[in-house]
Amino acid sequence: MEATITFFSEYKSVFVIIHVFGVIIGMGSALVSDVLFNTFIKDFKIDLVENRVLGILSKIIWVGLLFMVVSGVAMFLSDPEKYVQSVKFLTKMTIVGFIITNGILFQKVVHPALRKIDFRDQNRHHKYVKIRRLSFAFGSISIISWLSAFLLASQDAIPFSYGQALAIYLGICVLGIIASQILERMV
Repeated sequence: MEATITFFSEYKSVFVIIHVFGVIIGMGSALVSDVLFNTFIKDFKIDLVENRVLGILSKIIWVGLLFMVVSGVAMFLSDPEKYVQSVKFLTKMTIVGFIITNGILFQKVVHPALRKIDFRDQNRHHKYVKIRRLSFAFGSISIISWLSAFLLASQDAIPFSYGQALAIYLGICVLGIIASQILERMV
């Protein structure tokens, strides 16, 4: 175990660079994807080309997440005792878990139906209206989660316990979901 810690400690700066690169790729692509989604629905539908663009951005986000997770594990292995005690690290890893879960749910539930959604349809019982609402909620969670992970990464420490930090994050997510549903009805 000592040799492992030594190895990862020696190359920690390389893993930090890879981690930052992953954040830039993942967060940048997620934000661009959310902006483009809102631009694409101005004509009340997602056409084939727009759907492909969103699909490509989704793949880029997953690559960024892969870089983040692998380099994050490597950084953790450079000093496990330190990181397991770090509220900031634990909170950030929990948020990354939410990013991954949110992404998987979006890919499984929303993305396959994007081209079928008519964003003008006001029939609240139509099956795609629920998916449309979910698309807005997932987008909100994505933006909040990526920005939260970025803000946490840019801090040396946070003045909260893990429970407090998680409660703040979840509270902001709930407010974001509510705002997304208001926006969905305004579209």
